[in-house]
Amino acid sequence: MLNNLVKALRLSWLNQHEENTLSFLQQFKEMLLLKLITGFGPGNYHKYRLWQKDMPWQQKLGYWHDQKYYRFLNRVNPLNYRMLARNKVIAKAILNFYKIPDAEYLGYLSAKGSFSTDGLPLNTAEELSNLLQQRPDLNKICFKLVDGSGGVGFCAVKIVRDNTTFYFQELGKDINLPIADYINQLLINNKGCDYLIENYLEQHADLAVFNPSSLNTLRVWVGKTKAGTPKIIGIFLRVGRAGSLVDNTMWGGLVIAIDPQSFTTTHIVPLETSGSCFRNHPDSGYDITRRQLPFQQHVIDLAEKVTDILPKTRFVGLDIAFTPEQPVIIEVNLAPSAIGASAMNMSHQQLLGWLEE
Repeated sequence: MLNNLVKALRLSWLNQHEENTLSFLQQFKEMLLLKLITGFGPGNYHKYRLWQKDMPWQQKLGYWHDQKYYRFLNRVNPLNYRMLARNKVIAKAILNFYKIPDAEYLGYLSAKGSFSTDGLPLNTAEELSNLLQQRPDLNKICFKLVDGSGGVGFCAVKIVRDNTTFYFQELGKDINLPIADYINQLLINNKGCDYLIENYLEQHADLAVFNPSSLNTLRVWVGKTKAGTPKIIGIFLRVGRAGSLVDNTMWGGLVIAIDPQSFTTTHIVPLETSGSCFRNHPDSGYDITRRQLPFQQHVIDLAEKVTDILPKTRFVGLDIAFTPEQPVIIEVNLAPSAIGASAMNMSHQQLLGWLEE
């Protein structure tokens, strides 16, 4: 507690002269009041950027600390269902059963035994080469940890074809590896872990422009009324850093606020820091503001449909990518990170309170 307070006060002292920032004494006063009234600690004060002058006090009172947020999740999304949805095989099975668009499933990779969608074995380089031989349309494939999250363990490769011999080239690298070497290395580096093999999605040009190396996705928060009707809560865009394959913030990814009415980008939100919002990608300098995103109504319809089919679930965070043809589901999160509220510049109470009324 003391360390968090010292760190928060130091940040307040450093940022007090920035635009739209309260004075040091006012920030200190608010930290104390929030701790006394709601239990919201000083470390969270900067995490959610509550130092903003134009943020109403009533809104600040509506932010939840992590313990309160997870108590909320336990009430609206039972823990056993949340843990079930973390398994990508189960999530993909549900999506495929309801014919909801997602990345094409090609196979299952495991040290205990691998197989393709039709049940044929994929235990050797020859067997995997036979699959690729039958699919000349495949240019890139990716490997996702079955029980992974946050982009951990994600790998993607370009398929290099040399007559009947195949090599894998990791995206962003120039080295061709024999299939057997790559698979063995993958399984050794993540011993005991299983992977889904999927067709790598080529994203819509309007999303690739933000950062071409990563698959940039929308995070859509959706709630379900007590009557069972889905309702869009909020949307923001996640964009990767130069050279990164993923857009997750734990790997340095950026969060971009979205105007929900126009479906256009507004600014980059520096999550979990004391900085002000900005407009240019820090690696490329690309101005991300006022960019029109495609498929607005399709995204809304897709998000509502997925939420509608999930059992015992009233709140979900969906990761949605855009191919040139349509939006597709990348991941279903039944415990999305609470920090998403900061990207929408609204408190947890404003965004989620109605789910318990």
